[in-house]
Amino acid sequence: MSAPTRRQVAGYLGALAALGAGAAWAGAALAGPERQLVIGGGPAGAAAALALKRATPHAAVLLVERDPKGLARAGASAFDRPGGGPALGALRRAGVEVILDEAVGVHWADQRLALFSGRALAFDRLFLAPGTAARPEAIPGLDPVARHLWPAAWGSAREARRLGAQLAALPDRPHVILRLAHGLSPRHAVLDRAHHLARLLDRTRPGARLTVLDAGTAADLADRFQRRRAGDHGPTPVDWRIAGHGGTVHRVDVRRGWVETDAGPLLADAVNFIETQGAGTIARAAGLVDASGWCPTDPHGRSLTRAQAVILGDARKDAARTVAGALRSGLAAAETGLNA
Repeated sequence: MSAPTRRQVAGYLGALAALGAGAAWAGAALAGPERQLVIGGGPAGAAAALALKRATPHAAVLLVERDPKGLARAGASAFDRPGGGPALGALRRAGVEVILDEAVGVHWADQRLALFSGRALAFDRLFLAPGTAARPEAIPGLDPVARHLWPAAWGSAREARRLGAQLAALPDRPHVILRLAHGLSPRHAVLDRAHHLARLLDRTRPGARLTVLDAGTAADLADRFQRRRAGDHGPTPVDWRIAGHGGTVHRVDVRRGWVETDAGPLLADAVNFIETQGAGTIARAAGLVDASGWCPTDPHGRSLTRAQAVILGDARKDAARTVAGALRSGLAAAETGLNA
C-alpha cells in the first residue's frame, strides 16, 4: 500500500479536527445560533473571527484554516511576511471554533462551504480572507517542478524554509537571481526582498553576485534599491534589470539553472522566482475574482460578485497588502457583517 500524500494527511487531520465542531455547522435546516464562517486564519481572518465572537458571544463563529502553523504566528525565516493578529490560543479562549482543513468550494444556493476532507459546512454569513496565490505565467519551462525548485516564498512559510535551505547550501561564489513579477505589492515588500537577499549574500557568500529581473518597466524601484543599498557597503554586486533591458524572462530550464531573458541567457546557482500574484485559490474557485485576479468589493468589503460574501485582507482588489492593512480590514469586515 502506498504512503499517503501530504494533501491526504491534511485531509485526514482536517476531518478529525472537524469532528469537534458544533452540530450547528452540520446542516442548513438545524435550528441554532447564527453561523458566522471565516475562511483563512491569517491576520485579517483571525482578527475578524475574534471581533465577531466578542461582539456576538451567542453566535457560532468558526474559522477554517488549512495550515496549523499559520495560526502559530511564528515566522519560519526572514523570507516570511511578518505575522500579526490573534493566535490559535486567543481564538479558542474567546470561543471561536477552529477547523484545520482546506476550503475548496462554496455552494452559494444552499450556503455551504465544501472542505477538502469531504465535509460541507452550512453558514449564515461568510467572511473570506484567502490571502494571495501565484497566477501561473505562460513561460516555457516554468512548470510545477520549476516552481518547486525555484520557490517564490512570497507569503508561504513552507517555500520560505525551502528557499532558506537552498541559499544556505550555495557554493562559494554563486550567482543568485531574484525574479520579480510585474505589479507586485506592496512595493516596500519588493524592496525588502531584494535588500534582504543582497545582505544575506554579503554575510554568507562574499564572492556572490545578485541579478534582479524586474518584469516592470519603471526604474523607480531600482533607484530606490540602489539608494538603500549604498548604505550597506556590502561586497555583493547587484545588477537590477527592468523589462526591455534584460528584465523580461522568455524561457527557463530549471535543471540547468538557465534563464533566457530579453538580453540573453543567464546561469544561476539559485533562483527566487516570484510570479504574478492574485487572490487565493478559494476566492477563484468561489467566483469572487474579476479579470484583474483580485476580488472586487464595495468600500465596506462586501463582494461585488456575490452579495453573501465579505472579503478581507490581501485578496481585495484595493488592499494595501500590509499586516496593518489586513488587521484593519478584518475588524472592518466584522463590523460590516454585524451591520448587514
